Amino acid sequence: MDKIFTDSNKLISNRVIFGRICLFAFLITLTGILDGLIASYRKPANDIDIIIERPIEMIGKVYGKVTTPDDIIFISDSPNLALLLDKDIFSSHWFGEDMWRGELKANSSLRPGKYNIKIKFRDVSMIKLDDREKVEKLSVYTVNVHSDAKAMRQSDLSLIKRFTGISPWSIAIAFFPIIVIAGGLIFIISGKLDAQMAQKGMAEIYRVSRHSRGLEVFFGLGRTHGLEAGEKMHLFNESGDLVTELVVENIGKETSSAVIDMPKIRPGCMVARILDHGALCH
Repeated sequence: MDKIFTDSNKLISNRVIFGRICLFAFLITLTGILDGLIASYRKPANDIDIIIERPIEMIGKVYGKVTTPDDIIFISDSPNLALLLDKDIFSSHWFGEDMWRGELKANSSLRPGKYNIKIKFRDVSMIKLDDREKVEKLSVYTVNVHSDAKAMRQSDLSLIKRFTGISPWSIAIAFFPIIVIAGGLIFIISGKLDAQMAQKGMAEIYRVSRHSRGLEVFFGLGRTHGLEAGEKMHLFNESGDLVTELVVENIGKETSSAVIDMPKIRPGCMVARILDHGALCH
């Protein structure tokens, strides 16, 4: 049987293309999110990466009584790893807690490797003895010193960052809009396709479920389109070939269903009213 309704086939083809784009973008986004989460989980909160001669900003919570940076003591494994504190203590934006800020720098004479630094507070008398050990742990940092950006990237826990140099979160953010746009276009095309086919007495099977007499197929034609219970319709297989007739059993306003006794019918196949001349399924 010759294939018909090429305009519908064009819409179906476009929908398949956008569906593949949507799936591809979804997989990339999901990969980025999983890679970022795994890397974040594996990296301790007090683990810092730094490149020699490239200072980075450090921010931490103040514990105890601190009014000026002089009340904060910086201890390092090496004199070549130094922290220059800002002169002012500031309040955090969200919780209003006192915070310190400084610039951590690894001098050129420092060899790449792991180093430990500690932040201590002169007056912690207001902190309970049981809590002081927790404060000390929160104030100890491991600093991973790298010779250059390439060396730091190669040690990154994120596989995406390690091999591409791009943050996995950036990739996820970049591909997420593609999912939304492609999904929206699929929705629009599906609406146009359904309306176009309904005018011709055709509809896609959108759901197939098991039934005691075989399979129950659901499609988007109903009383609104002039369909009647007991009406006979043509059913087309995956190749677009007429395979049998079915009888409408359950009819609704815009959707109906019928029971068939044959396998290999899946969502996406088409039905057509007998008064038309067939249909295709993709």
